[in-house]
Amino acid sequence: MKKIVLILALFLTSIFAQAELKTDTNLVADGKGVMFIFESITCAYCDLLKKDFKENKEMIELAEEFNIYLIDRDKEIDFLVGKTKKKETTTTLRMAFASKSTPSIVIFDKDWNKIFQVPGYAHPLQMITFMKFVKGLHEKKYETKDWQKFLKDNGVS
Repeated sequence: MKKIVLILALFLTSIFAQAELKTDTNLVADGKGVMFIFESITCAYCDLLKKDFKENKEMIELAEEFNIYLIDRDKEIDFLVGKTKKKETTTTLRMAFASKSTPSIVIFDKDWNKIFQVPGYAHPLQMITFMKFVKGLHEKKYETKDWQKFLKDNGVS
């Protein structure tokens, strides 16, 4: 009986596991990579990207290495870069990253260095490759300058 309960618990955990996509107004790195996903409520590709983060096992696992923020309507937000606290609006962030379409994805390392910016939807294979590169940066496997070679070697060009 205990084995059945354990197996059922593991099965249910795997079904309900999903990446945490935050809508916080306090943006922090906390030693992780950071991802901004600029979205809108009428964006079908935004919904598809969120579905990928809920259903793709590898994206779910890699998302543990990131603080992922969904950025939609005009709000005031605080974010911590090093020990400096900054206050901006989501509109200012959209303008700073020239985010004219949705989704628009901006990926940073744990030190808030912008690594990738993707205008539009990124297929799970692309997202996984981007996320693996940033994880590899944190593990000192790569240097930022190696990104083009890494993407090419992993089938993303």
